[in-house]
Amino acid sequence: MINVAIVEDERDAEEVLRGYFARYTQEKGEGFNIVSYSNPITFLAGYKPNFDLVMMDIDLPDMDGMKVSHKLREIDTSVSIVFVTNMAQFAIKGYEVDAADFIVKPVSYYDFALKIGRIAGRIKA
Repeated sequence: MINVAIVEDERDAEEVLRGYFARYTQEKGEGFNIVSYSNPITFLAGYKPNFDLVMMDIDLPDMDGMKVSHKLREIDTSVSIVFVTNMAQFAIKGYEVDAADFIVKPVSYYDFALKIGRIAGRIKA
């Protein structure tokens, strides 16, 4: 079971990701335990390093996803971070926090499955 945090303020985008994780589970048999956060401050405030993967939006209220990820790295250096955003110009900044990958919205299932498969393999290795 892979523990996933989705940090996403748009309900529709969060539901798409949850649906894709469910579809991936049906197709590949990989299990995911998912917790969603609509606010990055709430996510960081109670953070414990028990997540394997964080799906991070960049355009968030109160604090952008890049700042959240920098703070996250101070707490947890090993969690895999995947940015999920329509702000593709920030992709290069993902290297600053050792992001595992970057998915551009609107998210296609094909792109999601390809990247999650690769990351799941690394997490389980």
